[in-house]
Amino acid sequence: MVKFLIHRLYISVLVAITVSVIAFALLRLSGDLAAELAGEDASEEEITVVAKQYGLDRPMYIQYFDWAGNALQGDLGRSLFTNEPVAEMIFERIGVTLKLAFYSIVIGLVMAIPLGVLAAVKPNTWIDRMSLGLAVFGQAIPNFFFALLLILVFGVQLRWLPISGNDTLAHFIMPAFTLGMGVMPQFMRLTRTGMLDVLGSDFIRTARAK
Repeated sequence: MVKFLIHRLYISVLVAITVSVIAFALLRLSGDLAAELAGEDASEEEITVVAKQYGLDRPMYIQYFDWAGNALQGDLGRSLFTNEPVAEMIFERIGVTLKLAFYSIVIGLVMAIPLGVLAAVKPNTWIDRMSLGLAVFGQAIPNFFFALLLILVFGVQLRWLPISGNDTLAHFIMPAFTLGMGVMPQFMRLTRTGMLDVLGSDFIRTARAK
C-alpha cells in the first residue's frame, strides 16, 4: 500500500511538472509576449523595457525555474495582462468554483444512486436498459454542447434560468446539472455493480430461499 501511494505521488509530481513545462513553453513560444504586452503602437525601446520588467529578456529555462521556485513558496507572480497578484485572483474565485463543484457532485449522486439501484434490482429490464442508456448519454455528450442546449432551451427560449452570473442558486442550476451529467455515469455504474454484488451474495440468496 505504501509503495502504491509513493508510486502515485511520484506520477502526480511528474505529471504536474510536465504540464507546467508545456504550458510555460506554449505561452512563451506563442509569439513576442513583450510586444503583445507593450501594445501594437509600442516602440522597440518600450518593448525592451517591458521585456526587462517581466524578465522576458532572460533565457526561457531561467524564467521557468524562477517561476517554479516562487510558485513552490506560494508566490504565483502577477498576471501579465491585469498586473494583479495571481494568488489573489485565484482565491477571489475559488469560492464560486467550490460551490459549483459541490452542487455538481450532489446532482450527479442524486441522479446516479436511484438509477444504479433500480438497474440492479431490475436487471435486464427496460429500467436497466434505460439507466445504462442515460449513463452512456451522460458520458458521450460533450459538456460544452450539453451546456449550450440547456442555455438555448431554459435560458433563451423559456427564460426560466439566468445564463450568467453567480449571485443566487438559480445561476448554478444549469452549469451544475451539466457537470453533474458528466460524473453521473461513473457513480451510476459503481452503484449498480455494488448492488449486483450484494444481491448475488450467499446471505442474500439464503434469505430469499427462506
